[in-house]
Amino acid sequence: MKMHKLIILGFMLAGMFFRQEGLFARPANTFTSDTSKINILNDLAWEQFYNSNLDSCLYFATLALTLSDSLLKSEPVKFNKHYLNRCRILKARSLTNIGRAIVTNDIETAQDTLQAALQIIMETGNKYEEASIYGTIGNIYDFNGRHQLAGKYTLKALDLFRELGDSASYAMQLTNVAITERNLGNYGEALAKLMEALKISEEIKDTANIIEIHLAMGFVYAFVEQWENALNSQGKALEIFTQLDDSLGIARVYNDMGVSNKSAGRVDEALQLHRAALKIRLKSTDSYSTFASYAYIGSILSSKGNFAEAVNHYEKGLHYAQLSGYKISIIDACMSLGECYLLLPDTNKALSQFLTVLDLSRETGDDTGELRASINIASIHLNRKEHRQALRWLQQAEKAASRAPMIYIKEVYGKIAESYYKLGDYKNAYLNRLKFDQVKDSLAVSENMEKITRLTNKLEFENKIALQNESNEKMMALKQAQINRERLSRNIFLLGMLLAVVLVIIIFVRFLEKQKLNRRLNETLANLRATQTQLVHAEKMASLGELTAGIAHEIQNPLNFVNNFAEVSVDMIDELTDEMEKGNRDEIITLKNDLKQNLQKINEHGKRAGAIVKGMLQHSRTGTGQKEPADLNALAEEYLRLSYHGLRAKDKTFNADFKTDLDPDLPQIEIIPQDIGRVLLNLINNAFYACAERSRSPVSAKTSATEGSKYKPVVIVSTRKLADKIEIRVKDNGNGIPDEIKDKIFQPFFTTKPTGQGTGLGLSLSYDIISKGHGGKLKTETRPGEGTEFIIELPT
Repeated sequence: MKMHKLIILGFMLAGMFFRQEGLFARPANTFTSDTSKINILNDLAWEQFYNSNLDSCLYFATLALTLSDSLLKSEPVKFNKHYLNRCRILKARSLTNIGRAIVTNDIETAQDTLQAALQIIMETGNKYEEASIYGTIGNIYDFNGRHQLAGKYTLKALDLFRELGDSASYAMQLTNVAITERNLGNYGEALAKLMEALKISEEIKDTANIIEIHLAMGFVYAFVEQWENALNSQGKALEIFTQLDDSLGIARVYNDMGVSNKSAGRVDEALQLHRAALKIRLKSTDSYSTFASYAYIGSILSSKGNFAEAVNHYEKGLHYAQLSGYKISIIDACMSLGECYLLLPDTNKALSQFLTVLDLSRETGDDTGELRASINIASIHLNRKEHRQALRWLQQAEKAASRAPMIYIKEVYGKIAESYYKLGDYKNAYLNRLKFDQVKDSLAVSENMEKITRLTNKLEFENKIALQNESNEKMMALKQAQINRERLSRNIFLLGMLLAVVLVIIIFVRFLEKQKLNRRLNETLANLRATQTQLVHAEKMASLGELTAGIAHEIQNPLNFVNNFAEVSVDMIDELTDEMEKGNRDEIITLKNDLKQNLQKINEHGKRAGAIVKGMLQHSRTGTGQKEPADLNALAEEYLRLSYHGLRAKDKTFNADFKTDLDPDLPQIEIIPQDIGRVLLNLINNAFYACAERSRSPVSAKTSATEGSKYKPVVIVSTRKLADKIEIRVKDNGNGIPDEIKDKIFQPFFTTKPTGQGTGLGLSLSYDIISKGHGGKLKTETRPGEGTEFIIELPT
């Protein structure tokens, strides 16, 4: 009744506005009356938006904006700073409501309108309105699928509400932030923020936000497939709506619970809930929600194969979508109806619906809708064997394909290839089949990445929930223990001092046990951390040990030269002394020159030994973590040689060939040389190890004998400059990596080496150094029985 009276008042104000002439040429003492009218119109616009009546929302907001603009142009307002500021706030509110009203039909204009409102409100210094607009912009970006940008604005709103100390608005905005986190896949963060918002809302008894929080929690649980928790949260919202006797709220929860049940595979329960929601909504004027209920029911009936009944519901839903005025909803209704007609099959009616979708999609800039409609129209022509007409529609769809999801792009190229094939144009059929395969492969990779991300987010959520549950259980246990102690204390006081002494002893013993247990837990945790540190250190020391073995071999060569030239120089000095006694000047000069050359050689090989020692020190020290220009070719060549000689020093029977294919034009790039050296040494060591293992394999020996040639182990290190990165490849011809462990090789502590020969941290640390330390990529390509190639990509 209150809402009905407000709407009547709004139309009365609208009538007054259109009848009055020179409304704002009146004296300044009418200012309060005029601003009150604008406030009422904005309140009406908000109420209409909340009830999904967007046309009415836009109508009242536009009136409010016109009144605000007229006030701003009036003389009393222009020269009164207080009046001017207040009118700007009213204009910003009006623009915000307009943005809300048009978001479903023109999202770009809605965003521009809200940015204009934000600019106006920032000039007034009104922090509350500024926070509200930030929140609304965030919600619109969320609606548009730009969740990262939405998070930026929702967090700004949250900070401002926190600064203002407005608990109700802060809790409401926490809910919006949680929804954005959920859309980003951060389910644990979303639930934590909703729990915080729920606590605040319950403290201040904000029933409306409590309902929104429970419904939002339901969707978070649904996203991680915890259906019982989802239905439990939605059930709590249903209880509140039932207590409030809010029939539309009850219908809303029925729909949410229907979605959860359908996702959980309980189709019959879902259908029953959606029908209960529809029954309520048919008694209301909420056209959009009524359309949604019909669409839900139609989808379930279609999935059950009841196509005729599904069509009936889709047709009724289309009627309500048209009443709502939401063009996006009309597009969805026509698309669903057309696809259901195809299943009957009734291609003529289906074609009519798809043509309607096509027109509306072009009108609203809905590229995906236009693409899907064109594909479906083309499918109808293909079924009718009208291949040229089908091809024309598909070529039209191809133009919009670049802006649509890949799943539809794949379908376009598949059907184009089919059309060309039917027309006998095998060349174009083949070319489009290639495009289809490319998109199919890209889509498969994308879907796999999405599955991995979804699974990772789900696992993170479950871990976070487990930790929270554990924390809650501990808190409940402590509270229960406190209650028990209080009860015991009361009983002991009644029973006498004797029982009190017994109680004190029991509590003291429990306290000692808890202390003992806590000490054990702390010791265990400390041991685990120490063990982890030791393992990481052991991996680094193992790397250093292997490097040292290679360096020992490398330093032996210059040391031999120094010794040999020194011995020869001693003999030459003796000869020089003899020739000086004889006074043979020519021979003295010759010996002196030879002696000088020997000393230069000694100096040269001494410097070489020093450089090797310096390189060893650089590898072994922790380093500052600062990047510096470095020659990757030199690093690769040095660590290949050191790795080989290191392994030879440990195993005299080991032998392998090693080669380099280094890009001579490779530029120096900013890296941490010690870290990249560790990565190269680890990868090359693994390559030589794989070759050695294959050499020892009896199967390999047998195969080689059969083929008439011996297996020749070889490791190749290559570098090359690409467009915006440098690539280093370490390739071996060992046994390769089996498919069943290929996905585990970068996991910490995973190793295939015998116990004591590997920590399982080498590849894990290498992966972190490349990806986290240098912003690059570490990938692997392997062929079982043929070899493995590790690929390092570093940005230039």
